[in-house]
This record gives sequence, C-alpha cells and structure tokens, in this order.
Amino acid sequence: MIKRVFVFHNKVKKSITVKNQVMNILRKHNFIITKNNPDLILVVGGDGTMLSAIRSHEELNVPFLGVNTGSLGFLPGLLPNEIDKLPELLSQDEHFYDEFPLLEVISTTISGKKIANYVFNEAVIKHYHPKMLEAHIYIDDKPFNYFTGDGLIFSTPIGTTGYAIWAGGAALHWNLPCYQITPLQPNDNRINRPLKNSIVIPADAKIRLKVVKAKYRSASVACDGLMASREYIEELEITTSQKKVRIIRGKKMSYYDLYRNKIIDKHIFRFLQEGEDAELSQSNS
Repeated sequence: MIKRVFVFHNKVKKSITVKNQVMNILRKHNFIITKNNPDLILVVGGDGTMLSAIRSHEELNVPFLGVNTGSLGFLPGLLPNEIDKLPELLSQDEHFYDEFPLLEVISTTISGKKIANYVFNEAVIKHYHPKMLEAHIYIDDKPFNYFTGDGLIFSTPIGTTGYAIWAGGAALHWNLPCYQITPLQPNDNRINRPLKNSIVIPADAKIRLKVVKAKYRSASVACDGLMASREYIEELEITTSQKKVRIIRGKKMSYYDLYRNKIIDKHIFRFLQEGEDAELSQSNS
C-alpha cells in the first residue's frame, strides 16, 4: 500500500494550483507528503515534467503517477478533474501500470572520461557546430555503417513518439523488446553511403559508435534532452539496461488509444465512427 508520496511539479501556474489541491487531498486522507523514502512519485505537469522527474529520481526504484496539466500527456495517468480519485487509487493493493526499460548510454570523451546515463526516451548525437557528423557504427561489435550526416537518434520504444517520429522514424509499441536508430539528414552522395532510414534492433543488441577524428570535431551527446558532457564525445556504447521505470495509470491504458488521441488526433477529436457507415465526424467533447 502506498502511504509516502513525493509530489514533483513544474513552475506553471496551473500545475502549482493542482499541486496544492493534490497535497491537501492526500493530507486529508492521512498520506505522508515527503521526499524521504517515498513509495510513489506523483508528478504534476505534462510529458516534459514526467521525464524530468524520471531523470531525477529513477534511482529510487519507486513508481511514478502523473496528473496531466500539460498539452500532450502521453505519460501522465490522471487529469486535474480526476484528482479526487487519488486516495482510493493509492490505497489499492494492486495498480494498473506500464513498465518501460531504459537504455544505458556510456559516452567516452576525447580525454578518455566515461560518463554513464540512463535514457527513458532517447539519446542524440550531433555536433555543437554546424558540421557533418562522421562516425563508424558497430552492432554487436561488427561493422555496420560509416555514417555521415547531421546526427543520430537512439530511441526506446516509448521514446519513438518523441524526437524520432518527427525525424521520420517509426512509432514502436512500448511493449516491444527493441530500440531504434534514426538518422538525421544523412549525407548520401556518390562517396558516402550512410544509414538513410530508421532501423529497429533487438533489445539485447549492443551499439557502439566511434566518431571519426573526434579531437578535431565537436560531437555532443544529449540524453533525454540534457548534455552528457561539455567535453567533446569520441565514442558511444548503447545497450538496454536492466533498470525499468514503472508508471501507474488511473485505469488500464491502450497504447493504440493513446497514440491515436495524443499523436494523430492531438485532442482535435476528429475520428472515424465505428459501424458499416463509418464517416468522419466532429466532436466538441
């Protein structure tokens, strides 16, 4: 049973208002609001806030539950008008939750320093300056591609609905045991033959990337939007971590419903009616 709750929120006025309401409701029902040894991290905000909370506190190995005050809300499980359900939801012995694996990203700088990060959405390698990235890609220690282009995105399944999908990658169901490489503006000419399309690889595969002439270039790596190091990067190693993030939902969620509502429809609610005479309909609900 969940009793100790850490409330994480962004600085948006709406989020602060909802945060105060949430804390009052929880205290009224004898929940303990604390940062110390919480049983749950309750996140008030949108997907970005949820990602920030995961990035900051995944090492606590406790579940996350989101109250969506943002615009997209692919990860949060409740709406602000549903917060009265929190005491009953948190008092249950069992919860609906999704479990997401992280990618372990080890960046090696040009001075030889190794930096480990755990990625929920994606790791991106680019250049600080407007130069072309040149890198050798190895999969399971075998040469795969000499890449030339703007950069590469390495996405978890849940992360493919972020940067990767807008860069031309596929959206992967979050239960698939795999991850994806998506090239950014590959430089394909009569000399270069870079990876031009996204490729999905098994979860147990290891990727290694070596930047060509790294000391004379300016390759940088961002893990879930944060720089791994201000020092230039020479090599990356990416594997699926044993660490997983659990996200509690207010009810059992369908990936396809979420994908349709959040990615395709974007809350416009234009949809195909079910039945033989399916036609486009507009709903204002």
